[in-house]
Amino acid sequence: MTFRIPIPFLAVSLMLTGCVSDDSAWVKDDTPRSETDQALADCKYQAEAATIGIGANDHPKTWGEAIGDGIGNAVIQTMDEEELIKSCMRAKGFQR
Repeated sequence: MTFRIPIPFLAVSLMLTGCVSDDSAWVKDDTPRSETDQALADCKYQAEAATIGIGANDHPKTWGEAIGDGIGNAVIQTMDEEELIKSCMRAKGFQR
């Protein structure tokens, strides 16, 4: 049994995943870096917990569908997590 991964789809998915995150620092007036790091860790944990079920109910019929679904779900999960992290940090008074 041979399966083919659509190379262009895989390449585009990986590129999109890399473009999603924004690495600029979160800041808040007179807040120590350690407190900022703790707030960011808390927001990341909450975002991951909120998106962990993305794609959990999918039932692909072939290996190709399973791989495609997995990559697509990972991209969606990453984008959702980034938005949730931004919202969480802004709610805590941080800005970029």
